[in-house]
Amino acid sequence: MEVTDFASHLEAIHNETSLAAHLAQREVLTGPSAEFCTGEDCDMPIPEQRRVAIPGVQLCAQCQTHREKRSRR
Repeated sequence: MEVTDFASHLEAIHNETSLAAHLAQREVLTGPSAEFCTGEDCDMPIPEQRRVAIPGVQLCAQCQTHREKRSRR
């Protein structure tokens, strides 16, 4: 297998895994979305567009990104 084929294969696996994780997370989030972020010391408003797009969301985009970066370590 050539390097470019291998890289494409790894990217496809990553995309499938990311999509599966996203879909699983959506299933977990069944309650109402929070109007304000529940992240540590945040309490910033969560925009309505985010609350509609991600049912049950509890974190603002910044706190969600921070949490995801911590979980990758």
